[in-house]
Amino acid sequence: MPVTRVLLVDDDEVICSTLSVALTESGFEVTSAYTVVQALGHITSRQYDVLLSDLHMPGAGDGLSVVSAMRHANPSAVTLLLSAFPRMAAAAQATLLQADEILVKPVNIPSLVEVIQHRVAIGPSRARVIESVAAILDRTTQDTIRKWYDLTQWTGLLRPSP
Repeated sequence: MPVTRVLLVDDDEVICSTLSVALTESGFEVTSAYTVVQALGHITSRQYDVLLSDLHMPGAGDGLSVVSAMRHANPSAVTLLLSAFPRMAAAAQATLLQADEILVKPVNIPSLVEVIQHRVAIGPSRARVIESVAAILDRTTQDTIRKWYDLTQWTGLLRPSP
């Protein structure tokens, strides 16, 4: 039986490292990414059976962007989102993007392994809506620019010229 390939995405390096070790010890082949950009690079260069991504990520994009990209590149992959703060709006949006499941941090490792094994065995839970990368960028550009601008204002990196 082939090894289940998992793409693990979390900006918290301790969580990412801990989950990576635990999942590897449970027999999965794990690739880790700490940013949305790294995750998108992995998604475009390799096929994965499972995406396990943090929902809330700093910087441009978030776990929902990663889910959309995985849906486009590999619609048969199982997608699981992790969230320390499962807000209703985010959960509804994830459902619309057809994430297979949202798990609440801190996650119990044996339960996580069981969920992954079960989801891989039954496959994705519903028909996939595939969104192109261009559509994702078009939909998220204004919000990304606003977040970048707010961050530069807060840090003082962007100052008006004299």
